[in-house]
Amino acid sequence: MADITVIGGINIDIEGRPFKPLKREDSNPGRIILSYGGVGRNIAENAARMGADVAMVSVVGDDYMGKGAKDHLAGLGADVSGIDIIPGETTATYLSILNHRNDMELAVNDMNVVEHILPDYIDKKADIISSSRIIAMDGNLCRRTIEYVTERFSNIPMFFDPVSTLKAVRASDIIGRFTCIKPNVMEAETLSGVKIENEDDLRRAGYRFLELGVEKIFITLNKNGVYYRDRHDEGFIRPGKVAISSATGAGDSFSAAILAKMAEGQDIRKIAEYGMAAAALTMESPHAVNEKICGEEIERRIRINV
Repeated sequence: MADITVIGGINIDIEGRPFKPLKREDSNPGRIILSYGGVGRNIAENAARMGADVAMVSVVGDDYMGKGAKDHLAGLGADVSGIDIIPGETTATYLSILNHRNDMELAVNDMNVVEHILPDYIDKKADIISSSRIIAMDGNLCRRTIEYVTERFSNIPMFFDPVSTLKAVRASDIIGRFTCIKPNVMEAETLSGVKIENEDDLRRAGYRFLELGVEKIFITLNKNGVYYRDRHDEGFIRPGKVAISSATGAGDSFSAAILAKMAEGQDIRKIAEYGMAAAALTMESPHAVNEKICGEEIERRIRINV
C-alpha cells in the first residue's frame, strides 16, 4: 500500500487562452488546451512525478476521458485501485478562460460525479486509506465525507487543501483535525476567523491554527510566496523570477511537495522551499502539471535560489 493516499477529484481541464485581451460577449481567437485535471488528481500526479509512493481514491465517469485519466495515473506508478468508474456518469470537467496575462479570468466546473465519494464509498476503500502514512483531502469533497474521514482515520496524519474560499467552509469547524493545511490568504481568513492584511496578521492566523490543533501551516501568498509555521519555526519564502506560462496548477504542485516531504519527515522550512520550487516549475508550463517536474529538478532549483 502507498505512503500517501489522496482522496479527491479527477476531472478534465479545458483551458482557453486568448491571443489578445479578452472581449466580453464575443468569440476570442486563441488556443484551447485539453488535459487531465482536478485538484486531487493533480496532487497525486505531481507527487508520483516527485518520486513519492502515492495512491488515489476517487471516481470517474463511464467515458473514455475518465478511463484515460485513470490509466494515465497508473502509468506514472500511482496506485489507482481506489479509483472507480461510475456507470451512467460523465467525468467531472473544469472549463477555464485565461486572460492575455495568463491569469484565470473565469471558470465553470461540473464536479457532480464527485458526490459519489460519500462515507459508504470511503468504507469500501478503507484498506487502502488505513495503510497510509499520510491522508490528503481536497475541498471538492462534501462536508460529510471530510468529517467522516477525519473521524474514522484520526490516527493517521491528514493534509487539507481547501481549493477555494467557498469550499473551505466545509472544514471550518473541524480544521483542527488536520495535521497540515495549505490555504491561500482568503481561505486562511475563512478557516481561522482572522482578517489578514499584513504580515502580523499572517502570524496571528498561523498562531490561531496552532491553537486549533493544526501542526503545520502553509499560507500561500500568490506573487509574494508563502508563509509557513509550526510550533518550532515560522517564516516566509519569497519567489524568485519565474517566466509564467500559466499559474494554473501551481498550488496543486505545492501541495504534492508538502506531502512528499512530510512523508520523508523533513522540517517545515525545507518543505516550504520544496513547495515554492515545485510551484515555480509548474508555472513555467502551459499545463496544470509540468511533465518535467521531478525531485532532482526541484532540488536543483532550490540550490540555485539559495
